Amino acid sequence: MLAGLGLTPAFTDHPGTKGDATESRWIEVLREFLPNRYGVGPIFAIDSNGGQSDQIDIAVFDQQYSPLFFEQNGISFVPAESVYAVCEVKPNMNKPHLDYARGKIASVRKLNRTSAAIRHAGGTYEPQDPAGKPILGVFLSTEIDWSDIRGSAAVAAITDLDPTAIDMGIAVRGGAFDRTGGLAFAPAGQELIWFATRLFRALSKLGTALAIDLDSYCAPLEGHEPTVAHRDDGACDPRTP
Repeated sequence: MLAGLGLTPAFTDHPGTKGDATESRWIEVLREFLPNRYGVGPIFAIDSNGGQSDQIDIAVFDQQYSPLFFEQNGISFVPAESVYAVCEVKPNMNKPHLDYARGKIASVRKLNRTSAAIRHAGGTYEPQDPAGKPILGVFLSTEIDWSDIRGSAAVAAITDLDPTAIDMGIAVRGGAFDRTGGLAFAPAGQELIWFATRLFRALSKLGTALAIDLDSYCAPLEGHEPTVAHRDDGACDPRTP
């Protein structure tokens, strides 16, 4: 995993690679580590009301059941209902960079998320409450500007502004934290695998992405209020009242 990030492991005989893990390298490593049901890459998140997030460095999103509306210059436009996690990449972990990441995360969390019923062999699952499907906020970096991630200054910066909190973060050469079950820190020397395992555990606990109410997305495109039905072939079939 360190090699995938372009960082030579400290226990090899090769000279240490000085540099930062780039967005593209983080994407490659997360794609290899996470199951194929998760899409990983840069996105804009959008909602049925026409809202759009800031450009997100890396998002983890559903690619098994959810549509990607289109892609432009390598950036996907993904419905907010499909987003599991929002990741901001910076070279260093420090308070200004954490605060900047909180703004990016908040731009996705504030979007409207719909939920539709799901048919199954025995009947129908009712729509879920989007509030029960939180979007994870994640910070990815190589270095850390504090001498100790467990110190009071670092902890204060990590836990600041809970309404737009960062749930997990890593500085590969300085430490990693996880707030999803109370603040915890990675053992020294095991930061990357500890962080990756914790991220996968947090994603697994979220279950499957929300079933999107596609009626709400179709109606504005057709100039109608969202009183619509679906054809048998799955296409939107707007029907005016």
